[in-house]
Amino acid sequence: MHIALWLLAAALLLTGAALWLWQRAQQRTQQDVSAAFVNRQIQGMQQSQGQPQEAGQAPPQLQLQIEALRGLFLRAGIQHPSGKLYCQLVAPGMALVLLALVLGGWISALGTLVLYTMLVIFYFWLRTSKLQRAMVRQLPGFLDTLVRLVTIGNSIGSAFQTGITGTEGPLKVVLDRANRQVQAGVDLEHALRQQAAIFRFKELDLVAAVIGVSARFGGRSDQVLERMAAFMRDLEHAQNEMVALSAEIRLSAWIMGVLPIAIGMFLIIFNNDMFSGMWHDPIGKKMMIGAVMLEVLGVYGLYRLAKTI
Repeated sequence: MHIALWLLAAALLLTGAALWLWQRAQQRTQQDVSAAFVNRQIQGMQQSQGQPQEAGQAPPQLQLQIEALRGLFLRAGIQHPSGKLYCQLVAPGMALVLLALVLGGWISALGTLVLYTMLVIFYFWLRTSKLQRAMVRQLPGFLDTLVRLVTIGNSIGSAFQTGITGTEGPLKVVLDRANRQVQAGVDLEHALRQQAAIFRFKELDLVAAVIGVSARFGGRSDQVLERMAAFMRDLEHAQNEMVALSAEIRLSAWIMGVLPIAIGMFLIIFNNDMFSGMWHDPIGKKMMIGAVMLEVLGVYGLYRLAKTI
């Protein structure tokens, strides 16, 4: 009985995260490659300057996991996560799980754990989406500043460093991180590409490509960047119009995707006797498994539909 309940709770959690992880698999691979390249550059500079490598460093796999966790916090606008932050995330969940365990038993505790994990993931997704939209809105203004500085005779590198001083908000955090890598000896193109991979910032990766082509082959990069800024503004205007026109469709998709999950979690937490009765009944078990599969397919279909709008 307990094994089956544990398996069902794990299935509800994993199926909810599987599609999200699958969508991010390719992006994380590119991020790991970029991070490995920058680490090799920095380690080469340290060895050339006679700085010994620190003893007792974490294994490479552990370092990649730590970097992935740092990237998650960076995309959510948390630059320096502390122990207090981890306590604020974990302590309420543990308290709710223990309360559900005392009042409703193991089934309610497992349902509470799954629900709290989904809420935390949703919270980080909201923060990440908000910051990414803010960075996309700020990038055309920074490109305009970059174009003006290049037009009066500055190089791309010096114009980039000068333009950062007039930038505010989340975009300044990304550019400052890239500027510190440039000062450490990394090429501007690779520094921007790494930060674009960490922050999932496709527009910045496009800017890095233009800068890289200009550095290798020459050409009027200022004109390309100016047209790119104008295109980004037009694209943002069109996206805002599309969001306003499709608000009803996206709201319906959210309700249709979240409501069955919310009802299921409510029944598991507050009426686990009904859940146990359905699970012991052969027909009820098949209905529950079929409902989970249909919910996963429906959420994925609604997600793909909302992304195409």
